[in-house]
Amino acid sequence: MMLSIVIPNWNGAPFIARCIAATIQSAHASGLKWEIIVIDDASSDQSLDIIQKDFPSVKLLRNSANKGFGRSVNAGASSAEGGILVLLNNDLVPKEAMLGELTAPLLDDPGLFGVSAKTLNWTGQEPNHLNMAALWRNGQIELAFEDSSAPSPTMFLQGGSCAMRRAEFLKLGGFRKLFAPGYWEDYDLSYLAMKTGWRHLYNPRALAYHLGGGSMGRAYGTDYVEIIRKRNYFLFVWANLTDKPLLREHLNSLPRMAASGLLHDGERRLEVKGFARALKLAPDAAAERQRRMPFLRRSDREIFADFSQHGQSQPGETQNCPAK
Repeated sequence: MMLSIVIPNWNGAPFIARCIAATIQSAHASGLKWEIIVIDDASSDQSLDIIQKDFPSVKLLRNSANKGFGRSVNAGASSAEGGILVLLNNDLVPKEAMLGELTAPLLDDPGLFGVSAKTLNWTGQEPNHLNMAALWRNGQIELAFEDSSAPSPTMFLQGGSCAMRRAEFLKLGGFRKLFAPGYWEDYDLSYLAMKTGWRHLYNPRALAYHLGGGSMGRAYGTDYVEIIRKRNYFLFVWANLTDKPLLREHLNSLPRMAASGLLHDGERRLEVKGFARALKLAPDAAAERQRRMPFLRRSDREIFADFSQHGQSQPGETQNCPAK
């Protein structure tokens, strides 16, 4: 089996060398054949010079214009040769054992679609991404996390630190343009894979450190990023939810959410702005939901029930998401 390690890059000069060097070390330690593909998303810094000079073995793809995280990953996956697709953010520093720990469960268990890593912030070592799942409460999804100490079932793969079956990634359509320029596309694919009958694993032994680039925040500003996060939360629900009673419950909760947001500033006001943007894309979300119907084998209720006791809830839809 061969690993295809895909690293999207936009203006990652401060950390891309550390990421690639650590990735090469971890790839060698896995004992598997491997390739590294960097998709440069029209960087304007010295990223390309660093990669070409210091890492000539890396396969370098270049977007002529900035296409965002999802489309860059899809391009890398399409050009890859390996059976296992590993996705890494450009500001991630894998530990030596990481890639082996990500891929071994996929080789051992044919029912797994993907394996997600544990990431810690480089400064302070606080958790950046743990074992994530969704709880259904009062017509809305609340994300919940567990700091699992052993490999455990998970609902969501972290798009910047995971491994999955490349053929199945492509079969399901990869990361959807509905979520461009980023956020929730990894959770969306994870949830779709579960509804088709696949399972996911969180492996805390697959450990990496997050240097904290925040590409989208640097490109667009923090308020815009938060609005897009919240927009994509609604698009996630509308594209995936097929249980009619749950969907009615969700729709009935929206007027209350909108009224609360209009009466408050800060995060709640940003949520209303995200909702307004999502409404414009509602027909696209409905078309995406229809596209998925032939794949589906499990209900929303079944999946939520599997994770009903998962971890600690994070109120609202705020997620500790990798920088993209």
